[in-house]
Amino acid sequence: MKKIVLIPSRLHSERLPEKPLKLIGNKTMINLVYEAATKSNADKTIIATDSELIFNEVINFGGDVQMTNADHNNGTERIYEASLNLGLNDNDVIINLQGDEPFTDPNDINKIFNLFQDDQVEMVSMFTEVSDKRDLVDPDKVKVVLKGSMAENFYRNETEPNDSSFIHLGIYGFKFRTLKKIVNLPRSKNEIEKRLEQMRAMDNDIPIQMIKSNAKIHLGIDTPADLKLANELIKNAQ
Repeated sequence: MKKIVLIPSRLHSERLPEKPLKLIGNKTMINLVYEAATKSNADKTIIATDSELIFNEVINFGGDVQMTNADHNNGTERIYEASLNLGLNDNDVIINLQGDEPFTDPNDINKIFNLFQDDQVEMVSMFTEVSDKRDLVDPDKVKVVLKGSMAENFYRNETEPNDSSFIHLGIYGFKFRTLKKIVNLPRSKNEIEKRLEQMRAMDNDIPIQMIKSNAKIHLGIDTPADLKLANELIKNAQ
């Protein structure tokens, strides 16, 4: 079983333009995400991008990068394109790690890989506890409702949160055969309406197993305020 981490990274962001190239400490955000992934047990880590600026930055810091088409609907489609060049078998495992998660814990990546030792597992994602009740009604914080260890639903901004809700973290593991199946399905109603790519799997009865993250920091960088906080955290850790 090959273990691959693919990091989709786009230059355009409405709230934080060119965010993969923003500095956190003395390194770009995409550099920090790549470094975290390479500290895991992955056999290979590759950044998938449609931006020459990101491509050149990855080359400059010595990373592995592939150019992809610009017309993908989401990161899952982007990493699938990149995966086609890797000679993968159906049971090989791909982790989709978001390019705006510089505080990713490599141990979380390893935990996902380990779950795929069970051949019945098709797709995995992660969650963490709710630390601020305001996050439950914040549409920028995606929530997951659990039933046992499985995802039952994902949502953004319901006004009556479920007691079984947790904060969803944007990292996904797939068997290669499952990734291939998902990207060849049409976009689903809930995927479009909720603006959540994982709903394509949910709407087509592909089970998503959830595991809890043990990372000390959970901070996806989406806004200038997030970037400021990330720099403060890096400074305090030095």
